[in-house]
Amino acid sequence: MNHTLKRVTTLTMGLLLFAAISLKATSVTVQEVGTGAGTDVYIDSSTLGNELHVFAGFINLKINGSPTLGFCIDPWHWSTSDSQTYQLVPLDQAPESPGPMGTIAAQKIEKLWQKYYAGALGDNNEAAALQIVIWELVDAGVAGGTFSLDPAHPLTGQLLIDYTNMKAWLSGDLSNAIPADLDAVKKLSLAGAAGQDYVIPGVPDGGSTAVLLGAALMAIAAFRRRR
Repeated sequence: MNHTLKRVTTLTMGLLLFAAISLKATSVTVQEVGTGAGTDVYIDSSTLGNELHVFAGFINLKINGSPTLGFCIDPWHWSTSDSQTYQLVPLDQAPESPGPMGTIAAQKIEKLWQKYYAGALGDNNEAAALQIVIWELVDAGVAGGTFSLDPAHPLTGQLLIDYTNMKAWLSGDLSNAIPADLDAVKKLSLAGAAGQDYVIPGVPDGGSTAVLLGAALMAIAAFRRRR
């Protein structure tokens, strides 16, 4: 491959990567309309306070009006039922301040979701445990973020068992664990305003990335013929 073709190929692939990321950074309306499987727990938050009695589990959302199940990835802000403008982004780019969580935390959440999501759909304890572990993974990936379960109200019973099992699974070898396809919706308002960020099942980009890739490859092929 000559130097000119190398430059063309590098530029094309760079534009494709930028386009793929941009397709995910799309504005959407998000509304929290209720809760699914889960239960209440006590947490400590660096911004909200200590000994907080909060719901942990599935959140029923509407993304651009379409029903979607998700989990909170923002234990530093209160939720709201108001419809707000969010940005659809790759999971590792959320949550908002004090985020984002980064690649390592996002990859663990994707694998944890794939492992436990289906079973948690109809199990309050497993759903709550999954939410708590997601909060902990996000917090671990955020510099300066402080979240923890409140030690004055320890987990008990089946919830403790499910939580402990998930933590043990995460501490093992995850190299062959299958990741789920996930996205995040990230709030666009100021950090102090009400509204949380959420992890949701991956939203298809409508094949736009594939179209762009095909067009780029055709351009490279045409360049080769001209040369």
